[in-house]
Amino acid sequence: MIKPRRLKKGDTVAIIRPASRLKPVYFNEAKKMLRSLGFCVADYEGRFRADKFFSASDEDRAEELQWAFSEPGIRAVFAARGGYGSQRTLSYISKAMRAKWRPKMLMGYSDVTYLHQWIQNQMGWVSFHGPLLGAISAQMVKKTIDDVLALPRKPEIQKWSEISNIGSKKKARGRLVGGNLSLFQVAGPAALPKKPLILAIEETNENFYRIDRSLGALQDAGYADFIQGIVVGTLNGCGKDDGKVFGLKRIYETLKKLTDGPIWLNARFGHGLQSKQQRILPLGSEVQLSGNQFKILESAVS
Repeated sequence: MIKPRRLKKGDTVAIIRPASRLKPVYFNEAKKMLRSLGFCVADYEGRFRADKFFSASDEDRAEELQWAFSEPGIRAVFAARGGYGSQRTLSYISKAMRAKWRPKMLMGYSDVTYLHQWIQNQMGWVSFHGPLLGAISAQMVKKTIDDVLALPRKPEIQKWSEISNIGSKKKARGRLVGGNLSLFQVAGPAALPKKPLILAIEETNENFYRIDRSLGALQDAGYADFIQGIVVGTLNGCGKDDGKVFGLKRIYETLKKLTDGPIWLNARFGHGLQSKQQRILPLGSEVQLSGNQFKILESAVS
């Protein structure tokens, strides 16, 4: 996997809007905050026509994405918001267009899950599951950027004291993939790879039975042969309509069918963490779960 260059103050960065609508005030505040932290923020000068649901038309969002990843001076690309739309955006990126892309850091989560896996598959890049800069406070933007600047250039061991393990206690090693469960694909250009994996999962405002159904689809597609361990982040607002009829216990049963390795719960990433700093996950990197230690077995950045 190709690692992006480590970000440093003074670098030029871009904020993109690949999915749902974002109020201009939040977008502009994010840019202002990054500039105050010592970065040059490039401004996209192309068309961005208003849309009632998306941040702009599919074509306009694709042009912004193309600009961000092909402009040679831009070192990092931050998603401003998720929602829905990245898959539609990428359908307008041709092979000839992505031939102009240059390796650079991408960070975001939620709907950006599709973009992360697409970039892993099509470009062979490591990217980063982390906060959406147009959806958090100025204080959290600063903390997030501090974490980005500290991304390791060599193997690193992190102690995740918040987790509990309902799986086995054996070590598990594989490529870190995943994000928002609703965006997982088992076929197509953004499909999860069939090789040893550590699967990261988070979800928001879903019924528990729908979460179970999505996990069952992974099992049916044969991923139990490849998933070495699972890390579950937040399940923000999930299960509200299920009551006691379909509970978390059934989801835990299905998780155990997907792996005989460790299954970590309550990890600090995903939706609903506005007051807590999300962990930044280096998607595409080789990692190992051991006890409550999350080991990044290679550099996350170059």
